[in-house]
Amino acid sequence: MQTLFVTGGAGFIGGNFVLEAVAAGIRVVNLDALTYAGNLDTLSPLEGNPDHVFVQGD
Repeated sequence: MQTLFVTGGAGFIGGNFVLEAVAAGIRVVNLDALTYAGNLDTLSPLEGNPDHVFVQGD
């Protein structure tokens, strides 16, 4: 399985990219600082999905 490392994956564009990547069968490690643009609600469809790992950091 392919794995992607995505930065800014909780923002509008990054979050939608992460959703599409996981739906395509790609494992995603997602790093976001959750500043003004980051919103974990964008990633709620992936809650509990083993193919998505979220890391809060900068």
